[in-house]
Amino acid sequence: MNVWLDELVDTLERLSVTYEDLLETAKRKQSSLISGNIEALEMLMYQEKNQVEIAQLLDEKRQNIVKKYCQTHREEENNITLTSLIKEMDNLYRQKICVLLDKLTRLVKQLQEIQQTNATLIHYSLEITDDIIKILCPSAFQYPVYQHTGKKQDNKLSMVLIDTEI
Repeated sequence: MNVWLDELVDTLERLSVTYEDLLETAKRKQSSLISGNIEALEMLMYQEKNQVEIAQLLDEKRQNIVKKYCQTHREEENNITLTSLIKEMDNLYRQKICVLLDKLTRLVKQLQEIQQTNATLIHYSLEITDDIIKILCPSAFQYPVYQHTGKKQDNKLSMVLIDTEI
């Protein structure tokens, strides 16, 4: 039982470090959004994508460890939650895993808050850009080019901007 518990603790520790990295990346991304540093933002988004992939792999590993435990130690029950599994552990492992789960929960909550703030910043930025375009060339919206998705439909905006009377 200790082998898979050691592996579970190791996986949760690595997952915790990955979420700390994700949180730091999200904070730096927020600074880049506020300052308008597009180059840094692109780099951070690439970095964030890699960190999310690592977190997904570690979480799959965690699930596999628990699944292996169920197959080995529980013939009648195939699925078990980590919470119910903690109740069966000795105090040393229970304490380690509870501390790691608390830390992961805290990190995920902080990450959600930062990501929500970042999403709000992006949304307001898009609204301001939309308003500026409406002010500069109101007839451009007969042929919408700019969308909140960030995609362009066509390239008619430059012609509308040139042809707009002042």
